Amino acid sequence: MKGSRMLALLLAALMVLAFMPASLADEEPIHISVAGYMFGPIDAEQDVITPLIEQKLKDDHGINVDIEVVYVEQANYAEIINTRLAGGTAPDIFLAQSATTLQSYYDQGVIKTWDEEFFKTNAPHVYDFIMAGAAYGDLAPYVDQWKDASMIDGEMCVVPSFKPDGSMPYKTLIYRGDWLEKLGVTEDQLPKTVDEFVALMTRFAKEDPDGDGQDNTYGMSVTAMKALFGAYGLGEEGFAGGGNGIFVERDGKLVNSDVTDEAKEVVELLTKMYADGLIDPEFVNGRESVEGSYWAISHGMVNGLYGASANASIDHYRLKGITGPADEGGRCANEYWAVNGEDSTFVYAPWPAGPNGDYGWVVGYAVAVSESAVYNADMDDEKLAVIFQIMDAFATDDDLYMTAAYGIKGEHYEVNDDGTIGRNGLSNEDLNLVGVWGCRSLYGADRAFSQTSYDLVFYKDPSIANRLNWFKKDQYNSYIQNAVSVTLPSNDLFAELNTIRDEAWVNIITGKASIDTWDDYVAAYMAAGGQTLQDEANAWYSGK
Repeated sequence: MKGSRMLALLLAALMVLAFMPASLADEEPIHISVAGYMFGPIDAEQDVITPLIEQKLKDDHGINVDIEVVYVEQANYAEIINTRLAGGTAPDIFLAQSATTLQSYYDQGVIKTWDEEFFKTNAPHVYDFIMAGAAYGDLAPYVDQWKDASMIDGEMCVVPSFKPDGSMPYKTLIYRGDWLEKLGVTEDQLPKTVDEFVALMTRFAKEDPDGDGQDNTYGMSVTAMKALFGAYGLGEEGFAGGGNGIFVERDGKLVNSDVTDEAKEVVELLTKMYADGLIDPEFVNGRESVEGSYWAISHGMVNGLYGASANASIDHYRLKGITGPADEGGRCANEYWAVNGEDSTFVYAPWPAGPNGDYGWVVGYAVAVSESAVYNADMDDEKLAVIFQIMDAFATDDDLYMTAAYGIKGEHYEVNDDGTIGRNGLSNEDLNLVGVWGCRSLYGADRAFSQTSYDLVFYKDPSIANRLNWFKKDQYNSYIQNAVSVTLPSNDLFAELNTIRDEAWVNIITGKASIDTWDDYVAAYMAAGGQTLQDEANAWYSGK
């Protein structure tokens, strides 16, 4: 009798195991090491989040994994990962970092590839979410671009981020409010054309807006120059700090904006403005923040040297109370108030329009790979399938996502009355310490592929709404996009080309060279690789 009972219990146990997911029946969990974007190290003794994620995955999704969060300092991320790849100690999951780095990893054979059907099978909800244009379908025009970005040589090698903030305008002109008031310039009198903009810069430089009786002010510095490039339809992203020059379409062909006739017109205009004393001579440094300080702070504007900047976003200059009663304002706004007084003001200004009605700042695309994960080539397909299943779990399980991205409710975050999230005074580093965001490269990039995460991070974020409300206004809604949405094969040539451009333009603007040397500059630029890149851009463009 006893033997029969034992046999029955054994058979029952075997039946339970037979209906359990295979990973739960395994004796050993699948080990996954992940090195995502983190603000500080994780403390194994304080980490309460990773064990919770492991348990939720096991209990609710039948995925039995042991997650090892690997902290890699962001400042030296590429160097550290490359060293680990060379030594065979790289984590299972690490960041693509950029399209150029992704291509390099692929060429070296250090990352896995897979076909689209494999991804669709193991992450069906993520796949459907993307194919439907994300949370509200508004990204549908970017679906084909997402597919292109995910693949090299017809095989997927990364799951790109897919988010509306990537194509949202993010910069605007900022003017010193006290200078406008001193000069009697009201909101409806803010410059709307290039001529009006130059006129205001002249007044900033010549009419003693700081009231100290000295000739010690300028109209603008380096970043506000981009407003003039935008006025000529260029959306200049390289000169005056930033990335590479962008391509624009002219008569059915792509040309690099750095060698266009319009660029020449802007450089000629800047030359006159510089000669007239409207531009801070320190623009040659290519930055407005003091070395070692927060990058978005325009110290020259904050300290009353010049009156216009486009170094920061509206959110950097966010007014108090926008995101809730405890909102103390944006980081740059606080710096401005600290220097100029709590009652001091600044103004979000429209972009000046050029002769053809163009205006604005270059905006990006909804697709990017920088914060997206790649997967170590040493792993087998079984582990990769589990990783995609985890990504799918984060897309379908809001509680799982909230735990990974925000922590434990009541301890690490609270839900405000308006549905926004409060972090209970904890810094990003504090949250990383206990495991929050440690799994972010498991659920996508900086958010899960779900409506809940998109709402929290973007659509229902009051700081985003504040920016979008401004960007709905005429001449605040910058729209200029690079005509090339992929990384060109010879993209590395831009490093030398940027040096050629910057040296030539600075020399012309400061009067060390004449505008008559423009053709020589263009010839040198094209010979050094500009023609190669332009040919590659047009080859890609003709095949779209």
